[in-house]
Amino acid sequence: MHNHSHSHGHSHHSNNEKNILLAFFLNAGFAVIEFVGGYLTNSVAIYSDALHDLGDSFALLFSYIAEKISVKKADKKFTFGYRRFSVLAALVNGLILLIGSTFIIREAITRIQNPEAIHAEGVILLAILGLSVNGYAAYRMSKNSGINSRMIMFHLLEDILGWCAVLIVSIVLLFKPWYFLDSVLSILIALIIINGVIKNLFSVSKIFLQAFPENINRETIIKDLSAFENVIDIHFIQGWSVDESNFNLTLHVKVPADLRMKDVDILRHKMEVYLKENNILYTTIQFEGNECDL
Repeated sequence: MHNHSHSHGHSHHSNNEKNILLAFFLNAGFAVIEFVGGYLTNSVAIYSDALHDLGDSFALLFSYIAEKISVKKADKKFTFGYRRFSVLAALVNGLILLIGSTFIIREAITRIQNPEAIHAEGVILLAILGLSVNGYAAYRMSKNSGINSRMIMFHLLEDILGWCAVLIVSIVLLFKPWYFLDSVLSILIALIIINGVIKNLFSVSKIFLQAFPENINRETIIKDLSAFENVIDIHFIQGWSVDESNFNLTLHVKVPADLRMKDVDILRHKMEVYLKENNILYTTIQFEGNECDL
């Protein structure tokens, strides 16, 4: 016999959506300012960051749409619900970050080979504005939860670190024409971001490939469930993740062959309660009599 238990957690999703949308508008609006500022200061770095922010804006918009979809309840088309749309957004965001960081490294190497003079005073003003805008967006996003929001934080962190570098370099350029510093710092920041993104993409890939959730201790589950009354054996455990914090589990439970249906239902309920306390969103429990050799 089988049992499927379902629960849907919608906490934090509304705030998640609002904060992502705010980050989108801030990013898109500032990208426009950067295009103008890049022209006025003759800064290739500003132009590059404007293109990067434009790409970030599209990623944030996709994240917002995916976050809204992810809270929809299960239906006949998506029987496990829509929560993985948030994970899909994290995947897209990660890929965009990798492409953007690679682009920044390429542009930085080009500028090292052919440094150009920039209007340092104008860049300083843009850097201060960039730090303010992205800092506020990061502050709002820090209240969010989930792998999608964490990937967005990498976008914002990349921007904040980038503007810190631009600010420091611009101040130095007021006194020394060491234009190569901008490119060197850009490469270092891009490498730091790539390292963090790869780790998150690895987590995302394990969810899509249905790896057994790291947050579930298989041995502990077996030990605790085996201690329940009338449980002879726990076997054939399969687990996978819906998203980063909600998991699926299927298992076979061997019980005495003469156990009454009422007692099986009581045992099933106790197991469901235990599994829900461990963030297991869906459970499929198959009970077998101890005389069954299947």
